[in-house]
Amino acid sequence: MAKIARALARRMFAGGNTAEGFRSFYNHIIGQDAARVIVIKGGPGVGKSTFMKHIAEHITNLGQSVDFFHCSSDPGSLDGVVFPQIGVALIDGTAPHIVDPRFPGAVDEILYLGDYWNESAIRASRNDIVACTKNISRLFQRAYRFLRTAGDVLDDWSEANAEALMTGVANKIARSVVDQIAGDAPVADCPGAERHLFASAITPDGFVNYLDTVVSGCDRKYIVRGGPGSGKSTLISRVAARAVECGMDVELFHCSLNPASLEHLVIPSIGTAIITSVEPHEWTASPDSAVHDVIIDMEQCLDPATVRRNQDIIEYDRKLMHEAMSRAVHFLGEARRAHHFLESFYTPNIDFDAVGELREKTLRRILATAPPPRPTPPTEPPRPHRGRSAS
Repeated sequence: MAKIARALARRMFAGGNTAEGFRSFYNHIIGQDAARVIVIKGGPGVGKSTFMKHIAEHITNLGQSVDFFHCSSDPGSLDGVVFPQIGVALIDGTAPHIVDPRFPGAVDEILYLGDYWNESAIRASRNDIVACTKNISRLFQRAYRFLRTAGDVLDDWSEANAEALMTGVANKIARSVVDQIAGDAPVADCPGAERHLFASAITPDGFVNYLDTVVSGCDRKYIVRGGPGSGKSTLISRVAARAVECGMDVELFHCSLNPASLEHLVIPSIGTAIITSVEPHEWTASPDSAVHDVIIDMEQCLDPATVRRNQDIIEYDRKLMHEAMSRAVHFLGEARRAHHFLESFYTPNIDFDAVGELREKTLRRILATAPPPRPTPPTEPPRPHRGRSAS
């Protein structure tokens, strides 16, 4: 099957606020074969996200593909951008997603924006900065306690459905999908690579996802429905394993609450995606796409009598999980407000003219490695989808 062209711009998350705390997949932002990785460091409010946005906007206008990685604690900000056609990435290397060079000088380099701040002016606010930073940490810990509670309740919900799971039926469905996607493709001498990320995140704005951009380059979509514990993640895992065995690179997108669970799969080389369509990220297909989408209802794998017997458990867990998520979102919002206050100590003390000069110099270096521009006009960036959150 012919390779499907990549979408011009995709948006996703490399890190997330989960039941396990902050979970990072930053080592999957760009592959080991990267030509250049630029790690940007510096304090809050020094312009790291703006630095990346300006460079990405310029390169997008040249017709280059761009992967935008949004910040789960403030989705309006960027944690990284990747230009896959030229193998270049810019990454925010500050906490909580600390990134250090793997191949210093040869591939990776550090840009430290702290070189452009007025240190004496910032030191004058030392006590306020320390107190605010500690408060932000406390607020995140409170958010993560409620996310752990939500995760435990989700596990209980999954267990209630797992009691009803008819494994044989689930295995038949999984095998059918594997056969449809991989067919009788031979085992490759060199297996494909796995890339692990998030298509959605639990944020101060509630549940945010960019799933439509993640799968926009896929003409073939399998839409999987079913509650927790109905076998969705296992199905995706089996398809991904077979694709990798056949030499196909895959992108695996994890659950934003329980990152051990898989939610979506993209196989770029054959333009195929498996999409989990459940609350709060129900998939709404365009009229043209819906005609070709394959619907897989994993509820048929659950024994109806057992589901009815556990219905009170499921309904209670559903309500309790939403309540815990709502409290988590509240504290994430408080942490963002505190972070904005922290930025107020840094932003007035940065030489943004000098940062702008560094940005233009960095852009020229990146463009020196880029192929000639395509005549493709830029597209309007898609808006994030906010599911019924937790608010």
